[in-house]
Amino acid sequence: MLASPQSERRAAYENFASPESVPEFELVPLKAPSGDHLVDYRGVARKDNQEVVSVVSSRYGLVGHREVARVVHQVAETLEVPVQGEAPTPFPREQIRLYSNGRRMEHRLVIGRLFKLEDRESFYPAVRVVNSLDTSTAVVVSGLAIRIACLNQLHAGQAGEVTELRELHLASSEDLLGQVERAIHQFLSNFDSALDLYAQSMAQTMLAEEVEPALLGRGIPLSHAGIIGSRAEALASHNATLSRWTAFNVATHHFSHEVDVSPDRTRFFERASAGALLSPT
Repeated sequence: MLASPQSERRAAYENFASPESVPEFELVPLKAPSGDHLVDYRGVARKDNQEVVSVVSSRYGLVGHREVARVVHQVAETLEVPVQGEAPTPFPREQIRLYSNGRRMEHRLVIGRLFKLEDRESFYPAVRVVNSLDTSTAVVVSGLAIRIACLNQLHAGQAGEVTELRELHLASSEDLLGQVERAIHQFLSNFDSALDLYAQSMAQTMLAEEVEPALLGRGIPLSHAGIIGSRAEALASHNATLSRWTAFNVATHHFSHEVDVSPDRTRFFERASAGALLSPT
């Protein structure tokens, strides 16, 4: 019997309607148990409740969640709004949430520039901007696609990886704005390559029995790979094959609608599914 996907720990979020509602953070001094000040370290504390969410070196330059959210919102104001009636309504235009006890923030933006793949599929590009207060990353921008037909979140191939793991080292809010804006426009200018990848997968087939091992080979747990593999087998043709596109969307539907994990884990699942099913090497 397959394990339930809910066996994976659920993510705890704080959701915010606007950048101005996102908590502010500040650097605060720390003391050792002896009472002595730790001169080489600082705490990162929420201003609203003084909770210390991480410990950083005294050289750490704080880039707060509210500042990043303001910048993403400012960029959003210059981009197209999704067309009424076509927008993926379960995915708001902007979604801001804190996770990992407030140490990390995800700001997701759906861009209203509709892309069509012949007459079969339509997509909105979207970006995920992640900020960290624990030195694990700086500001990271990655791209994805929202499939209109089912509202699945899709990995956008090389287009989405243009700035996915790039840390934006910031000297000022103007620098932050400029770099995030450039990263988003670079993703949009390369989005056609994601459509090419999707079109290629529609023309290629695979054995349904290969889906589960392919996902396991990319590090996806059996609790998820087994469910996706079973559904792929149920959709397979009389000769037990299905298109790579169909297999990929079985996986993305599962991860978009049935699994509640952190944005970091979600991004891993999106990339791993694409690597296993869209463009295996």
